[in-house]
Amino acid sequence: MSGDDGRHRLGLVAVMALSLFGALFARLWFLQVVEGPSLDAQAARNATRTVVIPAPRGRILDRNAIVMVDNRESIVVSISWQDYMDLKPEVQRHLLTKLATTLSKGRTPDQAVTTKFLRTRLNDSRFSHFRPVPVADDITYDQEIILREEADQYPTVSVDRQTVRRYPYGSLAAHLLGYVGPLSDTQWQKLSKDNDKTKPYVQTDEVGKAGVEATYEQDLRGTPGRRVYEVDRRNRVVGEITSDRVEPKPGDDLYLSIDARVQYKAEAALQGRLVAARGSHTPAQSGGVVVLDPRNGQVRAMASFPTYNPADLVGGISCPVWRDLQGLDPAGSCKDVDAEIKAMAPEARPVSKLINRALAGAYAPASTFKLATAYAALNLGLITPQDTISDPGEYRLCPGSQPGCLKRNAGHAAHGTVDLRKALTVSSDVYFYRIGDIAWKQRGRIGDDGLQRYIKQLGYGSRTGIDLPAESPGLVPTPKTEADTATALFKADPGNYGNDPAEAKAAGRWRGGYSADLAIGQKVTATPLQIANAYASLANGGNLWTPGVLDHTTPARQPTKILRQFKPKLIRRIDWGTARDTFLAGFQGVVDHSVTSDSGTAVLPFQNFPFSSLPLAGKTGTAQTGLDKLNNKKPENSLFVGFELGADPAWAASAVLEGAGSGANAAAPTIRLILEPIASHAIDSFMIPALGAIDPTQVAAATNGISTAGSD
Repeated sequence: MSGDDGRHRLGLVAVMALSLFGALFARLWFLQVVEGPSLDAQAARNATRTVVIPAPRGRILDRNAIVMVDNRESIVVSISWQDYMDLKPEVQRHLLTKLATTLSKGRTPDQAVTTKFLRTRLNDSRFSHFRPVPVADDITYDQEIILREEADQYPTVSVDRQTVRRYPYGSLAAHLLGYVGPLSDTQWQKLSKDNDKTKPYVQTDEVGKAGVEATYEQDLRGTPGRRVYEVDRRNRVVGEITSDRVEPKPGDDLYLSIDARVQYKAEAALQGRLVAARGSHTPAQSGGVVVLDPRNGQVRAMASFPTYNPADLVGGISCPVWRDLQGLDPAGSCKDVDAEIKAMAPEARPVSKLINRALAGAYAPASTFKLATAYAALNLGLITPQDTISDPGEYRLCPGSQPGCLKRNAGHAAHGTVDLRKALTVSSDVYFYRIGDIAWKQRGRIGDDGLQRYIKQLGYGSRTGIDLPAESPGLVPTPKTEADTATALFKADPGNYGNDPAEAKAAGRWRGGYSADLAIGQKVTATPLQIANAYASLANGGNLWTPGVLDHTTPARQPTKILRQFKPKLIRRIDWGTARDTFLAGFQGVVDHSVTSDSGTAVLPFQNFPFSSLPLAGKTGTAQTGLDKLNNKKPENSLFVGFELGADPAWAASAVLEGAGSGANAAAPTIRLILEPIASHAIDSFMIPALGAIDPTQVAAATNGISTAGSD
């Protein structure tokens, strides 16, 4: 090879080397100058981890600033996951064993903390590894002292005080207030896809699960804080970037429309009269009460029984607590509670404590429904307030002795000549059976659902729109819904009708007797809330409001700075026309013997009531509940609705007591016990007992002087 060739080849190598170095330098320049800032930010992100710090929830107060739900400190034990993972396996085992023993002191065997539980908690992906993993809460002060004084024996374990929900009055207003609990997997999956940027959730957060806590979750939820930590390549914390620290901000305070004192009286009255009504043939285990302000639709009280203490649900629901909430023996299994209940005979099934019967309990409204029937009949031209009929105590729908042809008044009472006013006062079923019968016979003129169309104007058959979850719409059946139901049942299982479509069609056919039953409130269902709201629209002259439990919100502990204020929301105007005076007079006669010579159905339960301070009207109802397995009549449900008379009525209240007998027997005394301290102004100086304690047996005994005699 010649020298020229060698030099030529060396030159090519040099050119290639220079080209490669040039490309390398160009790439370095591009990375450092052009993409440097973005790569620096990415590197910073890779080297830091952000931890969300929970914020306290806002308080819940009544209209008079009485605190119904607050926060308290809970002593929480946690384990630093990162430090724990640095321990040797044998040290880890010893730590968990010793910690489990310490935390189990003073607990029952079924509540004992096990090493298996601790390991499971540490491996639970819901808990961030960048903040301590909580393994126990509400430990005792003695346990706290042990863990602090002997900290060297519990490496990686920390004891802190965190805020959790506190209920100063125990179970008072539990169904209305609701409770909080950990995010379910389903809730987290939904939130993680569309998380709140202002108040982001993490998987271990607690949220409102029911009542006001659920409806106003975004108001009550605080704004989480933030800690930013530097980590090494093994994801271990090196230090905190304190300049990025954001402190948590408490949620807003929620002021409700309820009056805690009236709420207590409502719950005490409901529970006391259930006890008073109990007997061998009247189980009287449950019921609901609603107290409204007819001027704007605000709820003053809402009671449901049986009830529960939301404090028992803080931090999650244990198996014994869950079973107790279902009305079952707490000692049983939680493997399949629903199947256990379904396997029971219907009459033996437990009464759930979680249902808010004031707005979710759908009951036959019985004679309280006569307001709606009369309103519809007047608008359809079926009656006038002055029309009279003869009430011999029974009404015949059809000739012969076929079942359902002959309808009778309660107790077979004959009321003689009755018009609308008297029919309401004495609760003449015959008067209203006749309306139902005529409406069906005139369906060619008014339509198959003529009655139902006007009845629904008063809010029956649809949700009121109250700012609480789980409201029932109730049911106002029509010929169409009856036929649709039978068709759906046949399609789901033809065996329901002997595999015969003709039988299904016959079963779904509306009959005149159905209209008669509907007219006295027996085929329809409604909630205590709907009943109270319908009568409130009569009391106030025609405004059917959307009920509400919120009064206003403020920033935490800033009571004068209002963020959101309640505004009345009108559903529709009800035109009572000239018949309103007749309605008011008829319902006043139900409770006040001084305004009529007729026998009002609740005159005796309201004997000596201070009508001069609180002019009152009302309506009783006694709802049949069917037959038991031995074909005997089951105990009737007791209903009553009362409302203030006058130009500016502030009170309307309804009660339903299941299995308690006639309306005068239980529900009417219940409403009297709520409204009487308001009428006498005793409520103004009333102090709620410590922890909201109610002794229903004592209430029953103290109110034995109230007469329970009366009809309907």
